[in-house]
Amino acid sequence: MEIAQRFTVPYPRDAVWACFHDTAAIVACLPGAALSAEPQDGQLKLAMTIKLGPIVATFAGDGLMMLDEAAYCGSVSGTGIDRKSASRVKGVASFALDASVPGETGVDVKVDYTIAGALAQFSRGGIVQELATRLTEAFAGNLKTRLDEQASLSAVAGDSVATDAVANQPSGPSESDASDHDVMPSDKAALIASNALQSEATDATATHATAAPELASAASAASAASAAPSPRPTAPPPVAPLDLGNLFWKILWDRVRNLLGFGRKAS
Repeated sequence: MEIAQRFTVPYPRDAVWACFHDTAAIVACLPGAALSAEPQDGQLKLAMTIKLGPIVATFAGDGLMMLDEAAYCGSVSGTGIDRKSASRVKGVASFALDASVPGETGVDVKVDYTIAGALAQFSRGGIVQELATRLTEAFAGNLKTRLDEQASLSAVAGDSVATDAVANQPSGPSESDASDHDVMPSDKAALIASNALQSEATDATATHATAAPELASAASAASAASAAPSPRPTAPPPVAPLDLGNLFWKILWDRVRNLLGFGRKAS
């Protein structure tokens, strides 16, 4: 079965395309989806959890992501198995980025899939179309949020670089310093230079004496910190399933109507 969806994000195509290169981020934009291992040359280890009323299905399997740089399009293909229901799903999702409108990008998505097993009864056209619509809306919202965050970080980084560049500009000697240097006699200049050298030597000795205890204290603190056990890394929070909510009850009500004959046309 094939379904098609389209959504738009208010960012140029190059920015959106760059985001599609971050496989982990793109998977995270899809509710209920997660990577079980780091991507390797487009090879993916995927898991997708869907909650349909009291039914929770987790499809785990392998996938492949391919990108066409010249055409700004790509595809994700794969298979997955839900061990609880012994159901299998196989499909290909193709996507293409459209830059026909300046300043925004349209994303066209086509999905061709098959479902076998106990959950195949939920793969009727109307149900799957509603599922695809909810997935697309959630994915588009998450993708826009990520692009907003990237744009904000880029703006902050640009402001920081500009501020540092202004602060690091060298300042030339003042006119008063230049005039004093020109009119100063040579013997007086030599005397001032000698006094300055003696003052610097005295300051250096005093600084060394003052810094020695501080260095010893810092070394002791560093040694204590290295001896202390490092905190354990916190585990990432579990991925929330895609909750289809009242869609289950809609399916159940359709079945009841069919069993009771409410859905049949009068002859």
